[in-house]
Amino acid sequence: MPRPERHDALIVGGGLAGLSAAFVLHGFGLDALILEGAMQPGGQLHEIHASVRDVPLAFGWDGRRIADRLLGDARAAELKILVGSPVTRLSARGRWVERGEGAAAERYQARAILIATGLERRSLGVPGEAALTGRGVSVSANQDRERFAGRPVAVVGGGTAAVEDALLCADVGCDVTLLHRSTRFRARSDFLARARSHPRIRFVTNAAVLRIVGTERVEAIVYRVGRGRSERSAGVNAVFVRIGWKPRTDFLRGVVRLDRAGYVKAGEGGATSARGVWAAGDVCSPRSPSISNAIGQGAAAAWEITRALGRLRG
Repeated sequence: MPRPERHDALIVGGGLAGLSAAFVLHGFGLDALILEGAMQPGGQLHEIHASVRDVPLAFGWDGRRIADRLLGDARAAELKILVGSPVTRLSARGRWVERGEGAAAERYQARAILIATGLERRSLGVPGEAALTGRGVSVSANQDRERFAGRPVAVVGGGTAAVEDALLCADVGCDVTLLHRSTRFRARSDFLARARSHPRIRFVTNAAVLRIVGTERVEAIVYRVGRGRSERSAGVNAVFVRIGWKPRTDFLRGVVRLDRAGYVKAGEGGATSARGVWAAGDVCSPRSPSISNAIGQGAAAAWEITRALGRLRG
């Protein structure tokens, strides 16, 4: 392997937390490189299709508009961003990260590392899900409900996002089958009350999805209820999978301390259990994943990194 590229700081993840940190580090004249696994920075901003109502200076914008503005600012500041670069290994002791595998792996080294890899959607992992994604399998009713207006659909999940999607689809004339693996819902009580009283929404609890059926497009969803062995099916034209998120931390096991759900355990300023490694954003915030939190944590971690590298006193 050739000698690794060296930087003051490496930022693993180009979402809001990572970009926020990069702006602060750049402002102090530090050489920071962002390694982003996707082909465009912005992280979950590209997943937000509804208007944002809880972020100052971006009230009423959707995620893509915020991302476009943020990336325009990043270009103007000449931030260093390497896209299409998912990190596969990280060494806290050596202060390096690798992208790629085997002989094709490339290593980058720094005096400080910030983990800002965010979250990824949980999938059902059942037959038909991957093959029919984009052909009826969706993760956003805000984005896709008009395509299926007036047709039967299924929503899978029990959180606020799932119940909200059921309401959005019902409001455009869809007959909705809401499938949840439990009898207990994590959704907001007001959303849940509205959904339970909506004539177009049918609740199926203790439901385990077995497969999604279709050739060119989604035609049905097959599931089992409770401990019964018999299969049931619902003829639908779309399946909205809304079963939550998980942190992107598989490459960090044994490197920094994680909680039982895989989130990075981070203290004040984003400090992790490994010296020289910080974390910010949703990857370490299971209780408060949000745009504002990611921006604030990214900036706070960058200030701590700057102090650690000797650019600040106190």
